[in-house]
Amino acid sequence: MPSVSGDRPQLRPEPTGRGFASVDPAEVADLVTAAWDGVAELAHRLDLDAPSRLPGWTVRDVLVHLGSWPEHVRFSRLVDDVRLGRVPERDDVDARNALVVAAHADAAPADVAAAMARARDGALAFLTSPDAERLGREPAESPVGPIPLTCVVAASAYELAVHALDVCPPGDAPAPVLHAGVGALVDTTGALVARAALTTRFAVFTPLGGWGCSGDGDGWTTLALGTSLNVDELGWPSLQGTAADVLDAASGRRPALQLVLTRRLRLGDVPGLLGLLPALESVPGLPGGKALRAAARTLARTGWMVGRIGATFRSS
Repeated sequence: MPSVSGDRPQLRPEPTGRGFASVDPAEVADLVTAAWDGVAELAHRLDLDAPSRLPGWTVRDVLVHLGSWPEHVRFSRLVDDVRLGRVPERDDVDARNALVVAAHADAAPADVAAAMARARDGALAFLTSPDAERLGREPAESPVGPIPLTCVVAASAYELAVHALDVCPPGDAPAPVLHAGVGALVDTTGALVARAALTTRFAVFTPLGGWGCSGDGDGWTTLALGTSLNVDELGWPSLQGTAADVLDAASGRRPALQLVLTRRLRLGDVPGLLGLLPALESVPGLPGGKALRAAARTLARTGWMVGRIGATFRSS
């Protein structure tokens, strides 16, 4: 994955940049592979009958719905829709998930892992094909609306990371999965920023590494940031915390505002971060978006809170 290093990197959006869709597909494939392989390994390591964080779902249920099964083949239909210029059929995600989970309620660990390997291979079949260069920048349907096809495929790393946190004991989710998930989150946010015709740049820093994004109405650029960067001197709107806390806030698993007020998440340039709010407001279906929008509006309305958080961040 392309990266920048040094104390003050110059990250500017490419005029026609499309985030991960403008990156060498082989590098995106490496990121996606790390995420899929890390989660597939959980099928052999965890008790599949144990409860997950999702009410009423076991670990097996969560992992099963991530895989490719006869009832749901990931990615291939998505790629075919873009290739043929076909309007995708309306997808009832909840019904499809329920069907897959019910059909494989007794799946053995090896079968669960194999289903996730098939899903991984479906993503890689696209990312390693000539179609990745030809179709990767074309818009495809996603839960947050149309974004480039390669970005949709890469965004699977975000889903995998959130669900790894759903099934793993605290602190036990595979680091490569979480790092890839944060990268996918940053890239998707860049797509929303560009779609909202905003001009901004922002960064997310975790102990696993940083990700930066710069976007405007014409495009956006997403890059891995070197671990040597000094977040306090960078001068960008930024979010700092563990990868788990960043992903939990983005997915709505934990209240974003609470994580900020307890300083588990630290903010740099709060007004700059609030500038992302129009992009969030424009996506009613954004996972965790309701909680993020509520947290952002609270920060925007409560001036003393913004000042307090900013002072705390600068003095930390």
